[in-house]
Amino acid sequence: MMPWYAPTSITAWLRRLLSPRPLLLGLLVVGLMTTELRLDWLERMAGYYLATTNPQRPRYGAIWDQGRQADQARQALAQFANQRQNLQREARQAGSLAEVVATIAEDTGAMISADHFADLYLKLPPVLSQEILSPFTLLAYNAEGQWQRTFLERQDGALTIYLLDAQNQVLHRLNVGPLLLGHIERGEVAIQTGLDQLLDFSLHIYPADRFFKTLNTLPEQVQQRIISHPRDLLGVSGRIRRVAISSGAYGDAVDLGFEVEGLDGPRVILMQGVREDVRRLQQMLEAPSDASRRWTEGGRP
Repeated sequence: MMPWYAPTSITAWLRRLLSPRPLLLGLLVVGLMTTELRLDWLERMAGYYLATTNPQRPRYGAIWDQGRQADQARQALAQFANQRQNLQREARQAGSLAEVVATIAEDTGAMISADHFADLYLKLPPVLSQEILSPFTLLAYNAEGQWQRTFLERQDGALTIYLLDAQNQVLHRLNVGPLLLGHIERGEVAIQTGLDQLLDFSLHIYPADRFFKTLNTLPEQVQQRIISHPRDLLGVSGRIRRVAISSGAYGDAVDLGFEVEGLDGPRVILMQGVREDVRRLQQMLEAPSDASRRWTEGGRP
């Protein structure tokens, strides 16, 4: 048995150091250090322990705060990207310019192809499409072959349309003011109400039979300028009871409202006509004898 007191000589020290127990302890320490350097088992065990106890540890401190902020930023970016993709998809699938405008939020935009914009342009009532851009100008850019896509942007209640080439260089810029944009957004749509509830139409409401009978006395080209898409009215489900003309106007456009009586109650179909022709028809409806004589005897004044 090794004595408990400290050795008194170098020989005694050496005997203690070279005894089996210290040698085994030293070999064990060297073996552990060697395996740690080669296999990193100590770090692995510490990492496994930390990963196991991580859910139970309080989440506070600068690192946790930075991690939370980074996660929130990634989620916000992913949500924004998904929204932009969905809106862009809706814009590309839109069947009217009003539907494209509806997908565009303030200070954002939508990109569609040149052919798609041309199709949407042709679906607009002529009086509105002419206010946006002359069809001859659109033909000129289409013939040049440089116009590839169209970017639409909403800002301050107005709409800006950019005709772009393949490198996204602006070929032509169009500005659509708030009033004209309102006409485009409404388009030829139906409102689930009656004409009496619409202030713009309440002063000039006429029976449908009288309106169309008077309209039918005018030259066909004039009728087209008043109702550009008569086939849409023929396809309406229900009977048109009354027709009204708006008291206001924007540029060369005036709204007309066609009240349809259906099973689910009245609804109003909105269309736009050329102001000059609509106002002359209005004069005929309000003073049939004098106005009709001017049209039938002298033609269009």
